Parts: sequence; structure tokens; C-alpha cells
Amino acid sequence: MSTALTEDVQALRSSLAGDEPEIEVTLRLPRESAKKVLALLDAEQTTGALVVPAKQEFTTTEAAKILGMSRPTLMRMIERRGIDFRMVGKHHRIPTSSIQKMRELLDEDHMAVVAELANKYGNVD
Repeated sequence: MSTALTEDVQALRSSLAGDEPEIEVTLRLPRESAKKVLALLDAEQTTGALVVPAKQEFTTTEAAKILGMSRPTLMRMIERRGIDFRMVGKHHRIPTSSIQKMRELLDEDHMAVVAELANKYGNVD
């Protein structure tokens, strides 16, 4: 990380330490980092963003937290083969790709339920 970027990140952290509702910062980013930030902001505006740490696989506790469900619910999905996993000794490990696929399926299900309720009850303001 460049010195300028390190300083910018520290300035952002300092700004976030306060409780202001809006923060104004100027960042100097490498082009690839800027593309990632823009993609995240676009996703947040359209469908809600999910930030997944850069790991190849997660424990069941970590995966459940990312997916917004309890670990027992995730374990039932694993038992039904609803999500891919591998065993490390006696422990399950969930690949990042499986978590992403499951998140997309959950989002699709959520949107279907919302659409069904909107059709059933109409738009109520």
C-alpha cells in the first residue's frame, strides 16, 4: 500500500471515529481499488451490498453469520446438501463460492416473497 493511500485510509478511519452522519474525505486510490469501491457503492444502491472477507473458505459459524442465519439452520442445509462443503477432520468448511451462491438464492427468495405480498395486498402507502 502506498504511503499516500495509507494516510488516506487513516484519515477515513479518523473520520469514522466520530458520530457525524456524513463524512467527506478525498482518497487517492489505485485504479483497481477505485473500481472495487465503485462496484460496492453501486451494489449498495441497487440490491444492498454484502462484503465477504477475502478467504477461500469459512467455518460454519462464520458462514452462518455472513448468510444472516443461525448455525443450526446452516447445518440443516448442509445435511440436506443445500450448500457445498468439505470436511477438515470432523469440521465442515464452506467455500466462498458456495456462500455467494447461497446469498444469491436467499436474495431471490426474499424478492419473490416481497413480490407475492405486493401482489396479494397491493401497494399500501
